[in-house]
Amino acid sequence: MEQLIDSSDIADDVAALRERMSEDGYLYFPRLLPSDYVTGVRADLAAVLHDSRWLASGTEPHELRASDRAVEEGESTFFGMYSAVQATQSFHELSERRELRGLAQRLLGEEVFCHPLHIARVTAPTPRATPTPAHQDYRLIQGAVDTLTMWIPLADCPSDAGGLEVLAGSHKLGVLGVSRAEGPGGVTAQVAGSGVDDWRSTHFGQGDVLMFTSLTVHGARPNLSDRLRLSADIRWQARSEPAAFIDGYEPFRPHFHPDVPDWPTLTRGWTSTTSIEIPEGLTYVRKFDAMSEHVPTPPSRFR
Repeated sequence: MEQLIDSSDIADDVAALRERMSEDGYLYFPRLLPSDYVTGVRADLAAVLHDSRWLASGTEPHELRASDRAVEEGESTFFGMYSAVQATQSFHELSERRELRGLAQRLLGEEVFCHPLHIARVTAPTPRATPTPAHQDYRLIQGAVDTLTMWIPLADCPSDAGGLEVLAGSHKLGVLGVSRAEGPGGVTAQVAGSGVDDWRSTHFGQGDVLMFTSLTVHGARPNLSDRLRLSADIRWQARSEPAAFIDGYEPFRPHFHPDVPDWPTLTRGWTSTTSIEIPEGLTYVRKFDAMSEHVPTPPSRFR
């Protein structure tokens, strides 16, 4: 497997950023977020995991050593812990970091907003948890095709803990077919026979940022360690472009709602809710069936 290309040297060069994103479908920025800041967020989440008994007895919370109570995302005993994670103000305020907004705005070339649906990944060691299968975000989130995902490890993620891998150049294939799969998201992209086979990953550090388009195929590697892998998924799009919603639900409910409470419950006691507010004047489109056989590929800045 090839190593991710470090884009730190072109972080302020808009033309170079867009050119590399158009070529590879991802950008990687080691240690973009300050270590002390990320350590604080990790400590808040580790306290939740400790109280939920997801951490091994007698270990330090910051080590994130998994207990036998740690289960796969979506299992019945998962949601008590995850609701407490989603009620953690500092986790959601990751989305307010100027480093992240600035990157998204430079890439998209206009005013942006961050989806309030912020995803925390608390990945137990295998075989208790199935890695996220290789997929494209577009079928799952829909709306603006140029929605950008930022994957941020909240603790060091060496090779034995897995981490994310991306298929460089796969965004050029357009919207791929999918099939059902085990693991988070529940779908896998049909990349066999596409001619693209350039998987890239690295030894991720706390506060690294891996950004990719909604058409870039990506997935998680197995967590072969004895620790929980802790990360955040934060998504950005242009304010001028439509977001998607499901009939019967207000847009941008919390991740895993209704198994996780709605925002009025989660935000009790918060000092600010700006991190989960939706800008006024957005346009919306209805979500289509993510398993549809043929989905047209919308025009993209990066294809």
